[in-house]
Amino acid sequence: MLNTKKWVTLFCLSLLMFATACSGGSSGPSASSNEGGKDGEASGNIELRMTWWGSQTRHDLTTKVIKLFEEKHPGITIKPEYSGWDGYFDKLTTQVAGSNAPDIIQMDYAFLTDFARRGALLDLTPYAENKELRTEDHDKSMLKAGSIDDKLYAITLGVNAPGVIYDAAVFKELGIEEPQESWTWKDFSDVAAKIAAEKGDGFYGSADVSGTTNMFEVFIRQTGKGLFDGGTLTATSEELKQWFDMWGALRENGGATSAEVTASTTNALETRPISLGTAAMDFAWSNQLLTFQQVNKNQDHKLGIQVLPHGVGEKQIGEYLKAGQFLSGYGKTKHPKEVAMFIDFMVNDPEATAILGSERGVPVNSSIREKMQPTLPEAEQAIFQFIDVVSKNSSEIDPPYPQGFSEVDTSFKSASEQIAFGQGNTPDVIAQFIEGAKATLASSQ
Repeated sequence: MLNTKKWVTLFCLSLLMFATACSGGSSGPSASSNEGGKDGEASGNIELRMTWWGSQTRHDLTTKVIKLFEEKHPGITIKPEYSGWDGYFDKLTTQVAGSNAPDIIQMDYAFLTDFARRGALLDLTPYAENKELRTEDHDKSMLKAGSIDDKLYAITLGVNAPGVIYDAAVFKELGIEEPQESWTWKDFSDVAAKIAAEKGDGFYGSADVSGTTNMFEVFIRQTGKGLFDGGTLTATSEELKQWFDMWGALRENGGATSAEVTASTTNALETRPISLGTAAMDFAWSNQLLTFQQVNKNQDHKLGIQVLPHGVGEKQIGEYLKAGQFLSGYGKTKHPKEVAMFIDFMVNDPEATAILGSERGVPVNSSIREKMQPTLPEAEQAIFQFIDVVSKNSSEIDPPYPQGFSEVDTSFKSASEQIAFGQGNTPDVIAQFIEGAKATLASSQ
């Protein structure tokens, strides 16, 4: 009887072990976590999440590329998570803090250092070295731009430069010469004021971008220094006052949008005054020219782009070439190999790059760029031509912004709004901004 009981006990234990083995309920990591998702791909279970910001045009083009990738790689699906620029990095910061960030991340130069050093981004170096992520036709300066502490964290989606978008039809209507490469901030101010005076109430010379940090950065670069030196803000109170006073004068004469109009305008290009037909100029990135043209209320108006105005007696040209946006991987993704595979596809596949065109900037892959240019429509040709102008009339880009930039950027916009609405004495607002920026940067190092 005892032997029978032992046999029954052993039999039950055997059944239990067999059932556990068949259940797949292991708490250990799956094979796809450690082997680049091979098992998941075979069963069609790999799902990647991808996030980016931009206009509706960008959303449409990017989702087309995703669909093409899925058709070529049936074992992988990509879930898009897109939005406008406003709040994008706030949301991403929250997702990173909760260990729930998307696998594929559109990244900006301004925030690259911060996210990379927090361990939020995937080191792409091994994939570039083994050629799974092909970079041999990428400009070395763009690879350098995507590297932090000698590790590659970001691949350039397109080469961009800051510029002034202008409505050529309005300039022609008023008999005003279109902006030239040699124009200055005084020229810009005079033209903006003249346009406002001749067009009348409700029409502005330019959108007010006094609170846009990277446009102010060009103004500072013209003094011969970068906006930041390591983790220190270099802009003086006098330089900040010159910047804010210039825009204040333009608001008074209608050369720039009023505080109320500016506050109601978002970074969505559809809402910009030039798109609504209520302004002749706006400050933007070269890749945005195409979307500005597509969303413009007056479709018969041709838009142009020119370099940012020069400083009088400038010590160096403030204009520079920049990686328009980057693609990065999430540092904790379970499918790093597939992430690298998609990044490679988006910047190196001829069909994918043909879909994207120059919406995010001039393609970083030189062989793709050479084949593409002759086939482009007029608006995209203008972007390529503008990049050629900037490449001959620019200075080298400064290092990526320091950690803490996000908070400084928000404070700069807030300071601009306070001044525009008259909520404080300009020197006091500036002093408060400088003090806060220095404290933020110091605590972030």
